[in-house]
Amino acid sequence: MKQKRRWPLILAIALNGAILIALFWSFHVYVPTASNAPVQADLVSGPGPKATPAPAQKPAPAPKAIQKPSPPRPSAAQQAVAAETKAMAQKAEEKAHQEAAARAAEEKAAAAQAAKEKAAALARAEAKQSAMAAKQQAAAAQAKAEHAAQQKAARQAAAEKAAEAKAAAAKAAEVKAAAEAARAAALKKQMAEQTAKAEEAARAKALQQQLSEAKAKAQAEANLAAARAQQAAENQRLIGLFAQKIRTQVYNAWNTNFSAALSCTVQMELNPQGQIIGQPRIIRSSGNPRFDQAVIAAVQAAAPFAPPIGLSYDLYKEVNLKFNAEELNHG
Repeated sequence: MKQKRRWPLILAIALNGAILIALFWSFHVYVPTASNAPVQADLVSGPGPKATPAPAQKPAPAPKAIQKPSPPRPSAAQQAVAAETKAMAQKAEEKAHQEAAARAAEEKAAAAQAAKEKAAALARAEAKQSAMAAKQQAAAAQAKAEHAAQQKAARQAAAEKAAEAKAAAAKAAEVKAAAEAARAAALKKQMAEQTAKAEEAARAKALQQQLSEAKAKAQAEANLAAARAQQAAENQRLIGLFAQKIRTQVYNAWNTNFSAALSCTVQMELNPQGQIIGQPRIIRSSGNPRFDQAVIAAVQAAAPFAPPIGLSYDLYKEVNLKFNAEELNHG
């Protein structure tokens, strides 16, 4: 079909080419005219006398350039032929174009019809495939539903069987639990009786132990109280001896006389060796400053006071002693 469509176009191109060649040939082809220049020829026959040299001739003038004649104009007949040829070529070309357009329209309509038929066939195939797929899907759904129903029935049967087994196990467990509860109650009662006996014995033993411990504690407390009382009595004895020793040393250091009615109380702080720390002070004055100062001077002169052996330092680190003038004067 494509080759048939090309032939009119090729024919129109060939006609246009032939017209152009004919026009070109008619404008450029011409016949040259004969020249009017004379032709000179010399004839020589046989040996002749020796020719004498001819005198030198002047060179002839160069011939003038021949002007090329202009091509002849085409005749009216040639022009008519060219115009007719051109018109025929145009008609042939127009006809070729019309035929090509008609063929293109036919081919386009045929292609559209083919595409329509192909689309319809494709639609029918798709519809058929969709119907098959729907059928297969329905079959798969039905098979799935049947499988699900079978599984459900199997599960239900298994559940019923498990429920029966569970009920039987529960009943057996109940019976076993009742038996174990009875055994546990009997054992608990026996253990309670044994525990009560053991607790009674333990309480009796604990009571006896408590009585023994209370008796021992009372004895220990009594011994401790006796020891403390004895130690307190010993401390008092030692403190009394220490106070008397201090008074004796102060009496020995006293070297003046005052009214026998005067008395004062002196407080002094001692170190562990019996030496006075700081300055003794009057905590209860006699009312006579001279007597008070004389007592302080005698105390300082009598120091240090050696503490008795066995007396704790806490009991003599601070000593309060009362001095009266009568004892000092007669000491």
